[in-house]
Amino acid sequence: MCVRKVFIDLWVWLRKLGLSVSLFDSIVTKIKTFCAFFSVLVTIFMARTVHAQSDAPTLAQKIDPILSGSWSGDFSSGSGARNRVIFHITSYENGTCSATWDIPNLAWFGNRFTTSSCEKRTLLFQSDSSDMIFEGALSPDALSIAGMLRQRRTSSAVVLKKLIESPRLQEPTAYSELVVADLTFQNRPAGVTIGGSLTMPDTLGRYPLVILAGDHGQSDRDARGSSGHAPYLVMASLFSKQNIATLRIDDRGTGQTTGTSEENSVDDEASDICAALEQMRVNPHVDTTRIVIVGHGEGGLTAAMVAQRYPTIVARIVCMGTSALDGPLALREQVGARERARETDEELITVATELLAKWCAIVAGGGTDDVIVPKIIAVTDSTIEDRPDLLSRFPMAAQFQRPDRDLYVRSTLIPWLRSYVWYKPSAFFSGVRQPMLALYAERDVEVPGEIHAKAMRAIMSSRSRVLVEVIQDVNHMFQTCDECTEEEMIQLGETMNPAVLNRISRWVLQGK
Repeated sequence: MCVRKVFIDLWVWLRKLGLSVSLFDSIVTKIKTFCAFFSVLVTIFMARTVHAQSDAPTLAQKIDPILSGSWSGDFSSGSGARNRVIFHITSYENGTCSATWDIPNLAWFGNRFTTSSCEKRTLLFQSDSSDMIFEGALSPDALSIAGMLRQRRTSSAVVLKKLIESPRLQEPTAYSELVVADLTFQNRPAGVTIGGSLTMPDTLGRYPLVILAGDHGQSDRDARGSSGHAPYLVMASLFSKQNIATLRIDDRGTGQTTGTSEENSVDDEASDICAALEQMRVNPHVDTTRIVIVGHGEGGLTAAMVAQRYPTIVARIVCMGTSALDGPLALREQVGARERARETDEELITVATELLAKWCAIVAGGGTDDVIVPKIIAVTDSTIEDRPDLLSRFPMAAQFQRPDRDLYVRSTLIPWLRSYVWYKPSAFFSGVRQPMLALYAERDVEVPGEIHAKAMRAIMSSRSRVLVEVIQDVNHMFQTCDECTEEEMIQLGETMNPAVLNRISRWVLQGK
């Protein structure tokens, strides 16, 4: 009725305007046609909506919240060392899933498994490119996944625990008042293009500059690893609040830096940092009298090398958790610290580290692999005969029960030992003439703080402008920690102890 009244009123109004009946009928016909077409569209839309709503429960896959997430555990590598592996799993209730894996200390991140299955919460993951297979099952209490990890010719039992990631409280947000300039420049001698970010308080002045030199392994300018933390990004943000500019760069083969990470050495990183230094010394926002190289881990060696190449440009350096022991001793202390963290008894740790010392001595004695291999096998067999419990309790000893142990020693163990045997920290630091701050972490299992701090003081004893300090209750990344395990790193909201950052800032600004 309402529609009819509208048409009657419209007819009266149009007649007053002098429109003919035929013209009016034509207009009405077109309106009716449009209304009919619109009605069909509405009907189709409503039908599709109802259909989609009715089918939604069957089409959408429901996430399995118990199995989905990040799971971490350690396994024995080909060299016998313990490595951390982290699986990132997205699982659905119908048994389908996808997963990626990280091995942080080898700088392997975001590797996707070729095939993944989580049927009835029994896991089977396979990576064709890395020749890796994992088979395991979720425990009845849903707190762990127990299984076997096979990579190439090595098999290792693994117990994975779920990681609960906390918010990263120190990371800058998109609304932070930071001035960040992304840039690229050339390392012409190496034929490499380097990508990085320069963070500044603003663009109005000239500021002291920190150039960050990263630890071994491959990482981008933020150094965001499997723990989810981005320590170099946090450092840049907090330094900016202290009126300090920061340059951080991508390692070769990551981000905007070209080249490859394979066999990258300290010399390669030093070459890239030198190219960065050349770029920054002409930047109008950099106070060239206060350029400081801050190196973390192996990056401390890079800082020492660059300081010696630019004695009048680099004002000071900072080393954070940098090894100060000769290679064989550093290896023994590292293995001992890791085994103590796993609650291995001291007697067995002594036996294992003494065996390591014998291996290093054999390699250092020289000779071809044909000479070295039988010597290593003989001394290991003798130790296992006296202490058969090594086979079940110390991963590297167990590798000598493999049928291809000659190949294992030749291709895996000897190259690993050689990477330590020739390391002499005094060769890097003895020529440094700039003031140096060396910070060590008391709870560090990679570079045990007190031991390496003592060694660094001995190396630099003749220098008056060297400060060596041990920070209590922090791990290798200088996070405040309780258990100081890699699982705990993910659960921490803190990326780096604020007191450590303030200590570095004071060194950069005041040299004390």
